[in-house]
Amino acid sequence: MFHRLFVGQRKTGSWLTIALLSVTCLDEIVSGFPTVGLPLIRDQFHLDYASIGLLFSITELVSTFLSKPVINLLSDLGSRRYWIAGGLVVLSASFLLAGSSNIFVVLLLAFILIHMGGEAALGGAQSAHIDQHPLDTVRAMARWTLASGVGDVLAPLVVTLLVGLHLGWPALCWLAAILWLGLALFVSVQRFPAPLHSEHAEIRTSLLATMRTALHDRVFLSWAALSLIPTMMDEIFIGFATLYLRDVLHASEVAIGLLVADLTISALLSLLVIERWLLQRIAPIRLLAWLSGLVLIGMILFLSTQSLWLIALALFLIGVGVTGWYPIAKGQAYACLPGRPGMVRTLISLGSPFEIALPAIVGLIAGKSGIWAGVATLGVAPLLVLLLLPGTRAQR
Repeated sequence: MFHRLFVGQRKTGSWLTIALLSVTCLDEIVSGFPTVGLPLIRDQFHLDYASIGLLFSITELVSTFLSKPVINLLSDLGSRRYWIAGGLVVLSASFLLAGSSNIFVVLLLAFILIHMGGEAALGGAQSAHIDQHPLDTVRAMARWTLASGVGDVLAPLVVTLLVGLHLGWPALCWLAAILWLGLALFVSVQRFPAPLHSEHAEIRTSLLATMRTALHDRVFLSWAALSLIPTMMDEIFIGFATLYLRDVLHASEVAIGLLVADLTISALLSLLVIERWLLQRIAPIRLLAWLSGLVLIGMILFLSTQSLWLIALALFLIGVGVTGWYPIAKGQAYACLPGRPGMVRTLISLGSPFEIALPAIVGLIAGKSGIWAGVATLGVAPLLVLLLLPGTRAQR
């Protein structure tokens, strides 16, 4: 099933494709372990709320300003195999470290290493997947996002099963370590394609030369900025939208769960249609404009009605439209710098402060002007996409 869904026709590199897409799928599943295991972590390490917040804050800061830029920048050097397999081994060892100690500093170090290993493995896997399809980067990113979506759907089911088994924090860490190590062995025996080398000598001279070229490329900068906008309609939107449904429309927990499932399922099905059919018939820039218009209609309907049936329709439209934003924008950004996927991720990561500050900004607006205003702030995302789209002439 996984093979037919993500690979399609049988090819020489189909097993490599499965291995690469399994990295992001498993990451979405395992990333829920620290969340569901947070009470277990608190009890084992005797942490208070401040220490828990410090644990995640320090980890995020180190990842954003140190590990992400460095790892992404260097990931274009050497074989992708070593970056992916090495990152997966670091992930496995880090989870073992997190589950074998009762010392807070050791746990903090393990969390930092988990982020670093994940960045190396995920970044390397995404780069290798782009190397497989250098002339079809948008569809490659659509498949990547679809694999992540499958992991998103499976994550709560796996987490619920683990909670039902009453596993402790060390057991969760051992399970994660075994999964990552098994995937590392699977990846290490695959045959990787050679990275695509750009035909333009001035782009290949050095990392700094490539960076200067990219920072003067308006089309690339547009796609890089567009790669950040989907953050506004991701978990942050779901979080504030559920608060809006609860506090303003007084929806029940069951109704809210069904509405969120409506959004998630529609997004996953839409992404499958986009990857399999629409991207073969519609230019990415035009498709992104249409999808943005669909999200705009959905946001207007969401904020202007109190009927849960119309809310369900609005979330369906939002899910169908927004799911294609990230793969189209990221795929086009990769196409602007052929053979330099690590550089693309490095430059896009410069927008990380926007992603970090966004929840606080929306929360501040919601606190001062109401939850409707907070959700409406996120609702300007489709307008930003339409404004940032490169012109047809510039795209050529």
